[in-house]
Amino acid sequence: MAGEEQKPGKLGNYYIDMKKNANKLNNPIHRLDSQGVLLTKIPYTDNWDYYPVSIALFSLGNFEMYLETGKEKFRKAFLTQAEWLKDNIVIKGNYGVWEHRYTLPYYQFNKIPWVHGMAQGLAISALLRAYQFTNDETFLYAAGKAYGAFERDIEDGGVRFVDPERNVWFEEYAILPPPHVLNGFIFALLGIFDFYRATENEKPLKLFYEGVKTIEKNLPLYDNGYWSLYDLLHGCPATVDYHKLHIDLLTALYKLTGNELFDEFADRWRNYMDNSINKIKAILERGKNHWRRHGLEIFRVYIERKRWLKK
Repeated sequence: MAGEEQKPGKLGNYYIDMKKNANKLNNPIHRLDSQGVLLTKIPYTDNWDYYPVSIALFSLGNFEMYLETGKEKFRKAFLTQAEWLKDNIVIKGNYGVWEHRYTLPYYQFNKIPWVHGMAQGLAISALLRAYQFTNDETFLYAAGKAYGAFERDIEDGGVRFVDPERNVWFEEYAILPPPHVLNGFIFALLGIFDFYRATENEKPLKLFYEGVKTIEKNLPLYDNGYWSLYDLLHGCPATVDYHKLHIDLLTALYKLTGNELFDEFADRWRNYMDNSINKIKAILERGKNHWRRHGLEIFRVYIERKRWLKK
C-alpha cells in the first residue's frame, strides 16, 4: 500500500533525494543566466543552452533544500526554474513539450527538434510543486499540457512507444528505434504519478500502472548477471552513478506499488556493487561496447571530452 506521502494531495519531497541537484553550479558544465536560470554547456562545444531536464532537476533540488532549511535563496531558485519551464513549454494543441534543438553524442540522432521524456516527467513534478506552493494555476496548466505528451506516440510528437507485445514505454529520448533508457522511463512514470496525485484524475494513474507493468515484464532484460544496463538499445552497463540511481528508483517504485519484484532487483543490484570485480567487469564491458560502436573514433571522443571539461 502507498504511504501517506504517496496519496493524492500535497506534494512534498520527491521520491528519491533530490537535494544534491541544488549543487549543480559546482559542476563546470553549469552556470546561471542573468535571470538565475540554469544553463548547460552542450557536449562537446563551447555553446551554452537551456537543457530542460537539468533545469527541472535543479528546481526540485532547490525545492527540497528550501523544505529542509527554509532559506530564501533556495525558494527563489526553485521558482525561477519552474517559471522558465512554464514559460518555455511549446503548446501543440492538447499537449506540450520542451523542444531540444541540439543533438547529444550518445545516440547520434539527427531529429531536430526532439523531445525528452525524462524532462517531461521531472518538469511536471517541478511545475506541480510550484503550483501547490504559489496557487498559480498557470503552473498547473503547463503541467497538464506536458502530461499530454505521455498520451501521444513518438511519431505524433509525444514520448510514448507501444511495442509489438502492447507494452507501453515512455522514452527518455523520444526517437526511433527507441533506446528504452531505464532511469528516464522511471522518472517519466514518477511525473505521471505526481499528476495523478495533484489532480486526483484516475486517467494518469491508469497510465502510470501501464508503464509499471512494462517495467515489471522487462526488468530482467536490464540485468546482465553482474550489473544493470543503462538501456536496451545498446545494452551497455550503467556507470556506477547510474547503477546507484537505478537502485534508488526501483526502491521508489516498490514503495509506490508494493511490487516486491522491484525491491528484489534493487537488493540484487545493491549486492552487485559489493563485489569490486563486478565494477571492473562493468567498466571493461562498457569500453568494449563503445569500441564496437565507434572503433578508433572513441579515442578522439575521449580526448575531446577531456578538453571540453577543462575549458
